[in-house]
Amino acid sequence: MTECPECASKQVQIEMKFDPNTKHFICKKCGLFATREQISDIKYKLNRREKTREDKHDEYRDWWQSSKKEKQG
Repeated sequence: MTECPECASKQVQIEMKFDPNTKHFICKKCGLFATREQISDIKYKLNRREKTREDKHDEYRDWWQSSKKEKQG
């Protein structure tokens, strides 16, 4: 089964139902109605999102806590 990309981005895993008549997947929770290609595009866009301020802070904290040898290399 395919998982809903919209619900998965909110940390909820919901399986989508396939409608053979229309060849679309339907999410029972959020109502997303999309083809397999559209779902793939949505997942790709969600994975490509820009780094948020929180992500940048996490990277800086990790860098700061690393040893001097790692910082120089």
